[in-house]
Amino acid sequence: MALISKAKGRREDETPSGYERLFGNRQLGMLMSKVQSAVISTGNELEKKIASEIKDTKGISIQKINKENRVFKRIKDGHDIIIDCVIEKEEKIKLIEIKDGDTFDTKKVAGEVASLITAKAHLIKSHNLKEEDVSIHYCSFNAISHEQIERGARLICC
Repeated sequence: MALISKAKGRREDETPSGYERLFGNRQLGMLMSKVQSAVISTGNELEKKIASEIKDTKGISIQKINKENRVFKRIKDGHDIIIDCVIEKEEKIKLIEIKDGDTFDTKKVAGEVASLITAKAHLIKSHNLKEEDVSIHYCSFNAISHEQIERGARLICC
């Protein structure tokens, strides 16, 4: 479990964080930096938890399981794209972004969506697939309802 007390956050010797500037208080800024770090860690832990529950890993790539199938080497301006989870089943491929929660950081999600689209186009071209053979999905955990996820997703598209 991600704990604030174990989060790295901003170091004392680094320049003031945006949180410090926002609150006008170094200690509160340092605490908020640790909070943000802990929140990010929960997403990584979610992927690890999902991966630990998978018994039959054939066709599934997540975390360290079949990692080579979710890392697309140098396909985006010479850079690698790493998809959270890739499922290959019945000649169909699902590219999945895993989220912990219901509200999406619009800047980060815009990059994730672009990466998913780039990976999809790459797979279609390199594997001679049809558009409908590769799909893109967002899998949102720890939201209370589907409506809550839809509200969070509106930040992405509208």
